[in-house]
Amino acid sequence: MMCLLITGFLLGLSIPVIASRFGKILPADPGLICATLWHKPHFPKAKTQAYQVKLKQKWMKMLYFSLGWGVVLSGLFVLADIFFQPEMLIWSCLFFYIVGLLMAVDHQYYLLPDFFTIPLLLLGITVAYLVPDSHLSFGEKLFGAWFGYLLSTVSVFVMSFIKKGEFGAGDVKMLTALGAWFGMIALNLTLVLSFVIFAVTVFCKKKQADAFGPALGIAGILVFFLVYANLLWTFL
Repeated sequence: MMCLLITGFLLGLSIPVIASRFGKILPADPGLICATLWHKPHFPKAKTQAYQVKLKQKWMKMLYFSLGWGVVLSGLFVLADIFFQPEMLIWSCLFFYIVGLLMAVDHQYYLLPDFFTIPLLLLGITVAYLVPDSHLSFGEKLFGAWFGYLLSTVSVFVMSFIKKGEFGAGDVKMLTALGAWFGMIALNLTLVLSFVIFAVTVFCKKKQADAFGPALGIAGILVFFLVYANLLWTFL
């Protein structure tokens, strides 16, 4: 468990750092993104007193976000060890880490990059095939991915007649990926929870719009525990 705590904390520390680099990388293919992420970061020099104060505030904010993600991810890793079967431990940790990265990038840049959504989808399909599930078959999880894609695509189509830009292509891909992990029923629950979380967030921030990825990520993590700890099926 101590190993999971340390690993989760270190990976959590990296989430805001990695997310902060995407604004200068995208659009780019996965190979170029990997190469750029490993480049030595550029640290700007403060030429004026005002800019120095601004830089200090920026780095302090980065530090707080990094520590917060470190605590959150280490906690999720430990909970995964407690609630999930051993064969799901590594997969669940990967799920939490990628979803965390998606949430952080969307919070900062209002985008959900293919660099994370596509691996999340492929991992979901891999888990559906390799890890036996007494409640959902491989076919049902594949149908969940199709359902996520079709449902979100129809939603974008309908919303385009009301207000464009409220639901992006990244949200469609993330929902498709979550469908591969959860299946159709649990994905519907994820959508409902994400809309509630999003509405509460927008109300608290007193905004008319906000990034949908963080709300979808929080809902996805909650439903992940319900599905893979076999809690959801006790109520169905």
